[in-house]
Amino acid sequence: MERLRLAELCASTSLFTDLGTGQPAEHGLRTCLVAMRLAEALSLGEEAGRETFYVSLLRFLGCTADAHLVAEQAGGDETRFFAGMATVAMGSPREELARLIRLVAQGEPLPRRLLTFARMVADADGEERLLEAHCEVAARLASELGLPAGVVEALSVAYARWDGRGVPRDVAGDQIPISVRVAIVARDIELWERETSVEATAQMLTRRRGRAYDPAIVDAALAIGTETLRRCDDDMWDVVLDLEPTPAVEIAGPAVRPALQAMGDFADLKNPMLTGHSRRVTGLASAAGQVAGLERDEAEILARAALLHDLGMVAVPASFLGATDTTADWERFRLHPLWTQRILTRCAGLEPVGLAAGRHHELLDGSGYPSGVRGGEDEVAGLLACAEFYEEGIAAGRGRPSQDPSMVVEEMVDLAARGAFRSDHVKAVLAAAQAPVPVMEIERPAGLTEREIDVLALLAKGKSNREIAARLKISPKTVGTHVEHVYAKAAVNSRAAATLFAVDNGLVR
Repeated sequence: MERLRLAELCASTSLFTDLGTGQPAEHGLRTCLVAMRLAEALSLGEEAGRETFYVSLLRFLGCTADAHLVAEQAGGDETRFFAGMATVAMGSPREELARLIRLVAQGEPLPRRLLTFARMVADADGEERLLEAHCEVAARLASELGLPAGVVEALSVAYARWDGRGVPRDVAGDQIPISVRVAIVARDIELWERETSVEATAQMLTRRRGRAYDPAIVDAALAIGTETLRRCDDDMWDVVLDLEPTPAVEIAGPAVRPALQAMGDFADLKNPMLTGHSRRVTGLASAAGQVAGLERDEAEILARAALLHDLGMVAVPASFLGATDTTADWERFRLHPLWTQRILTRCAGLEPVGLAAGRHHELLDGSGYPSGVRGGEDEVAGLLACAEFYEEGIAAGRGRPSQDPSMVVEEMVDLAARGAFRSDHVKAVLAAAQAPVPVMEIERPAGLTEREIDVLALLAKGKSNREIAARLKISPKTVGTHVEHVYAKAAVNSRAAATLFAVDNGLVR
């Protein structure tokens, strides 16, 4: 499998933290751009510059750690709450309080809003506890991603303030790593200028100079001009990756799986009901891949896709329960595989992983989501979809209790019978889960068997008998016998006619 560039992995992760904090796409990338321009103006050394690059991208890596608590305390969608509080987070207590009044339990009846606000204000240490958890988780995940020790240490104090009124409370002034001091100013420049104006941003920087912000960094920003710091006329992704200090860091071999596992854990922290979900799906899917006889490269893609499949869930409010939510909430939920796919496929080396991960809720008969595609399910995506279905079925989640495994097995058999799952994928997952594998008497077109359908699907793709034999791990002679049976049952005499039969009956995978 290919090597992964650490900068690309972190840039991808920043796009997910944008979703988790309610910010527009590439907010983290633009923050990094501003931070690196400030680092150059401040003549930071090589090591500090490298730390600034990663810290500015990943300062909100712990945003899922407290998402469910924020949703509960704020009385609603925590991504909207995070976004609403962003511009005042480093402001005065008066600014924060005024914004809280506007955001708490937004859209709810006045009595509930007042009660929710009273509870938040009464918990004097609540914000500090949440931010401490945020920092602790960010540092831990950064370590697992393989980032330098300096970055890990910096993220552990990501909410410190120059005047000592941040989190942690005992860190102030020059005690705060320069990478954090730069990233804080850079992020607020990006926020304020996008949401207000150049003039308002300059006023904000002057007001917070010597309070939340290091005066030297504010002076550098004002000297350059915030509009100049934010300007980017080219593709933001490419521009930011070009800013990575040399030499570029790559991860490969044994280091890849822990890094991707950290990203999966980041997603699962979003909701306690999902704790360990990505790891469990990975274990089940990988075991099913062994049962199915996947080649080594396909098995690795399957494991990576399983670890990362739910990253798009960071865009879904932690309060989402399913049965009691609106149609709009459901649509937001159903888009999470698309977010996973679109972001992961931007990272070189993860393109096939992103494509498979983005299909983990798709079904062969077109009844899945987000795209509702029909047919075309490949081996990796099909096994992942079955593994996800089984694991999700037996685990409690989104407001419903766990199901008896036998009921989940029955559902999967029914889905295979109607052509939504491949029966061999269902069998592989159930065997991997050590669940009873029932005899599946599934009606197929022209009375074809499962193996004959496998052969026909590959035949329709233009594969030779020898290639089909290698893929299915049977002899070419056996393939020839299956082809004869297919032709006889489908009442065709040529490969082209057999291909049309396969297409007409939705058998091309």
